[in-house]
Amino acid sequence: MINLTEGQNWFEGQKHNWEKIVLPEFEKKEYCRALEVGSWEGGSACWILSNLCGGSDQRNHLTCIDHFDLFQTTAGKKRWQLFNENLQTTGLKEKTRIISKFSIPALFELMYAIVRDNEAGFDLVYIDASHRSDDTLLDAELAWRMAVRGCIIIFDDYEWDQQPEGTIEHPKNGIDSFLKTHENEYTLLHQGYQVILRKEVPLRVGFVNSD
Repeated sequence: MINLTEGQNWFEGQKHNWEKIVLPEFEKKEYCRALEVGSWEGGSACWILSNLCGGSDQRNHLTCIDHFDLFQTTAGKKRWQLFNENLQTTGLKEKTRIISKFSIPALFELMYAIVRDNEAGFDLVYIDASHRSDDTLLDAELAWRMAVRGCIIIFDDYEWDQQPEGTIEHPKNGIDSFLKTHENEYTLLHQGYQVILRKEVPLRVGFVNSD
């Protein structure tokens, strides 16, 4: 039984789509290497661990990126505490890597590691960090390069109502720009409050390690 803090109700509203759309994509897969860009208090991370990364295969793994206000605010420190407490309830925290940085430097760090250590890419990517459209687009572009063929990519807040659509403070324009740029390179599985797609082209990090 996973007992989450009250704030995880944000994820609860979308969980049914993950159960209906995401789970079937992994029924015949032996493992899942997942990347979450923006973890907040860990509701989606706990679901990913429990439903996709919980098997015995050693390749099951979740990487979480969140800056937690760089631990410089009371709110950021509290979120860090709740995030870790929630992960602990899964019994799978050892399968998790947490990168406590802003998304752009963290994603470049992961890209470099893939090249340097010949690491595998990701089978699932969840993008739920900044609400700004430019940030969302850049997070998506960097994560896309590390996603393997068949990777499931999920965008949150496509129909967010806290800022006007079409403004820089809303993620929709960034998501739409990404979808247009990669037209014919993915299969759209769902479009509503969240956008869910399957990547249909291979991993392409885009640079080599000079070492």
